[in-house]
Amino acid sequence: MRKKLHKNIYTKKTNKISYNFSDNKQNIITRDKNDKTNNNPDRTNKINIFPIISTVIISGSIIAGYLFLNNNSSNDVILLSVESNDIISEETDLTTSTTTSITSTTTTLSTTTTITSTTTSTTVPLVVENISDAQSQLSSLGLYFGDINNILDNETKAAIKEFQRLSGLVIDGILGPITKAALEKGEDSYIAIGGADVDTPKITYSIDIENAQKVLKELNLYNGEIDGINGNGTKSAIKEFQKLAGLTVDGVIGPITKSALDKGEDAYVPIDTNEISINTNESTSSTNNGSLTVDLINYDPNKPCTVGYVNDSQIWVPDPCFYPVFVFRYGQTAQVNSQAELDAYLSQNWSLTKEKTYNSLGKVPTQNYTSGVNSPVNGLVMPSGANNSIVIGIKNDNNVNARPQSGPQNADAVFEVLVEGGMTRFINIFYQSDTSYHGPIRSARPTDPTVLRPLGGVLVASGATGGLIPEIVDMGVPVITDTRPDYFRISSRRAPHNLYADTVKLKSTAISRGYKKTNTPQPLFPWGNPSFDNWQSNSYLTLSFSGLTETTWTWNGSSYVRTYYDAYKNKNKNNIHSWSDINGNTGQISFKTIIALFCEPYVHPLQLPSVKTVGEGRAIILHGGKMLDAKWKRGSNLDPFHIVDSNNNILYVPKGKVWISLVPNTKNPSFG
Repeated sequence: MRKKLHKNIYTKKTNKISYNFSDNKQNIITRDKNDKTNNNPDRTNKINIFPIISTVIISGSIIAGYLFLNNNSSNDVILLSVESNDIISEETDLTTSTTTSITSTTTTLSTTTTITSTTTSTTVPLVVENISDAQSQLSSLGLYFGDINNILDNETKAAIKEFQRLSGLVIDGILGPITKAALEKGEDSYIAIGGADVDTPKITYSIDIENAQKVLKELNLYNGEIDGINGNGTKSAIKEFQKLAGLTVDGVIGPITKSALDKGEDAYVPIDTNEISINTNESTSSTNNGSLTVDLINYDPNKPCTVGYVNDSQIWVPDPCFYPVFVFRYGQTAQVNSQAELDAYLSQNWSLTKEKTYNSLGKVPTQNYTSGVNSPVNGLVMPSGANNSIVIGIKNDNNVNARPQSGPQNADAVFEVLVEGGMTRFINIFYQSDTSYHGPIRSARPTDPTVLRPLGGVLVASGATGGLIPEIVDMGVPVITDTRPDYFRISSRRAPHNLYADTVKLKSTAISRGYKKTNTPQPLFPWGNPSFDNWQSNSYLTLSFSGLTETTWTWNGSSYVRTYYDAYKNKNKNNIHSWSDINGNTGQISFKTIIALFCEPYVHPLQLPSVKTVGEGRAIILHGGKMLDAKWKRGSNLDPFHIVDSNNNILYVPKGKVWISLVPNTKNPSFG
């Protein structure tokens, strides 16, 4: 019996598009003028009419009064106990009571205090009225190292919090009356013994921590304040990220973790494909319970297929053709490609049925096509010396920050698939073609292996969410993730939209790892030279992937050019979609042949949009200003795409570089 794989690896993940940074600025309460008792201008005017000796005595009395107040332990305790018990907040105006206390003390001491030479060197009492005053005092205390700019930024807040910690105050980073009064006393407000917990970690600000918090919040790993302080919540989020990225889990932002954070979600590589255990020595065999052991690496696509099924123990039993299992719920059908998926669906109360099964359709017939001479990816005759060692499919970002992309204009074929947020991504297929500058590269999705499997292709991606990579490998599609020197990042774009690769190096890596399955991949479509007698004249085709993404292909007399509507960018419906090469040269994306395959959508257990690529559905093909409205069929993940008419007669697809859109069949196209 085949063991269950990757049990309970699925967790729901919600992707957020925008940052949610809080405004760290606080309203600062200004001291009442009556709080400046020792600097009262009226008192100064009165003193000027007395002899000089009176001036000295009275001034000494004032200074001594201040010193006595500063050392009055009972007043300190009262202030701290009020704040620690949260009876009076930092926003409460304490100027009246403070003024009364100072006046009384000064009056009592004015007739008894004698000025000494040591007290005359005491500076004028510090008054903290604004952020600049606080920054200056914090700087003198060695707690703040930034500019004196009167801005309550994260660095300043961290310094205030550290001062509050040392002084036994409520640690909130707010410069309220109590904190101001404590700052005016400087180190005299510190409670080093019997007050603040000496084991409490020191509060310090770090720009690296602040940047990490922003990334972690975008990844839904951190929901605290963006303050640049590595508190417990931040450390926990860092550790969770390190766990997902396969790094040492220590909660420290070192060089490796910092580099991984720059990649964001693309750093998630929970299991390296080199470490996946695949038994390449066992041949296909049956056991007493009917389970099968399948050689996923060295399979022979020409072997006869057996029927895939789910046995009595609800174990998904694959076969060499990888017939998927289907599950059903509320009128929806989901395509299941691995035990991990099956476990996840069953846990969500989907049900199994054997009513919907498909038979392998085998290889597609071709016309004027020679194996090894014509490309299986687009039907064209391959140039002499073409680098057709292996098929690779590279994920291409289609975020607004990723455009214009590099790669689609060089690819032999491109698949466009729906992802989260109503957006799309591309799978650029390279066989006889290459480019040294392909990107931006993004993470894998469930639909990717289903289109690469019939070609024996290798998936190239920056990583994947959760347990998706093991699942893809379990389907027999090897994965190459972010490795050097195959990948590199460019400085002109921000992560995660700056990861690029060289296809020559990627193919070499795939070969060296033993990922090659066949010398001559089977044709992906029934390539040929069709008669266009029954095709309609066509000028454009508009495809809707979601309410937020729409693409239009328009015939310009020589090829179909691409424009788009993208709600994330603007509301126009005629945005030119351009490509860019390494030198910055651009051009509009254009292809000779466009194929739209309308597929039934469903939601993968990782909460990722997916579509069924086994079964049948509507197919629209554009070529030479003509359009064919037909049907596609597939019986297994190893089948190519059969294009047929209403009577299931094969229809040939014109040869040429081809763009294939996997469109949800819930969205109707428009054309003319």
